[in-house]
Amino acid sequence: MGSAERHLRTEIRSWIAANDPGPPPSEYNERIEALTRWQASLCEAGFMGLSWPVRYGGRGMSLAAEAVLAEELAQSGAAEIINRLALYTWGPTLMDMGEPEQMRRFLPGMLDASELWCQGFSEPDAGSDLAGVRTRALVDGDELVITGQKVWTSRAELSTYNALLVRTDGEPGQHRGLTLVMAPMKSDGITIRPLPQMLGEPHFSEVFFDEVRVPLANVLGGLNQGWRVSMKAMGYERGIFVLERSIRLRRRLAELADRALEEDRVDRAALAGIGRVHASLEMLTAQAYRTLAQQQAGTLVPGSTSVDKLYLAEVYQDLFATAAEILGPEVTLREDGWTHDLLESRSVSIYSGTSEIQKNVISGRLLGLR
Repeated sequence: MGSAERHLRTEIRSWIAANDPGPPPSEYNERIEALTRWQASLCEAGFMGLSWPVRYGGRGMSLAAEAVLAEELAQSGAAEIINRLALYTWGPTLMDMGEPEQMRRFLPGMLDASELWCQGFSEPDAGSDLAGVRTRALVDGDELVITGQKVWTSRAELSTYNALLVRTDGEPGQHRGLTLVMAPMKSDGITIRPLPQMLGEPHFSEVFFDEVRVPLANVLGGLNQGWRVSMKAMGYERGIFVLERSIRLRRRLAELADRALEEDRVDRAALAGIGRVHASLEMLTAQAYRTLAQQQAGTLVPGSTSVDKLYLAEVYQDLFATAAEILGPEVTLREDGWTHDLLESRSVSIYSGTSEIQKNVISGRLLGLR
């Protein structure tokens, strides 16, 4: 890490100390509003898009700078970046594969969270298997007419745009014929139906498209190039996110150890569980840094970030299952975050591609198994 990154770390640390508003509210809508204001403040301070070119609102630094920001936010316990899907996945993909006019239109709102993004990949009959996408889009003049359904779309009701994968050619079961379109979520014909969850939050929704018209100008990477665009996006999706998440999980593990000591729950089984999770988190963090280094060097093997996602899900769930074992069943009756995180951990092996899909990618693309 060079002097620029060391200076940046000092800058970020000082700014957080002076500006961190504290934990966001627990009530869902209030939390979303607080997280949106938080990202806008980070953007105003010049910390969003650190690795983006200056002409697009960034600072033209390396991915190491993004890692520094993720580390400082996570280690300080500051709130998460609400628009990270746009900031770390679709912004870089757009800069790689988009048209200049698309960049001018979409990038600014990603940075300051004035335009939140969701991602429309999963479907009821396809799960996370992109080859199974059935949502159809027909070309009609200078528009696409979209009909179909997506499911498990995070924050769909809050989003301005949806990075939507549709089928413009071919049949379900094929990667050929997919197209990625940046669909405005306020378009006529879109219906959003939140899915009930144990957490009582409308985080996931199913989204219905009834002859929704989207300009062809919103297609990213060209018609029938959706598989290529999606693979590029997945390469960006997991590096910074996994690093940031691993550091936050380390904080939670430290809190668990302190709680176990305070409540005199430290026995041989508790020590073994904490030690196991600690070792796993060290390996997860190392894997995240490895991925970022390969991204920076341009040597990242397609499909390799499935390792990051799969291992994140396993470690995430192990940590909070271990917490429940150590703290006892009564922890589920307390409103101190452990129950929330235990329930949320079950979703980690589903969102952004199920663990089963990640294993298929690893076996097929990395190990050459068929």
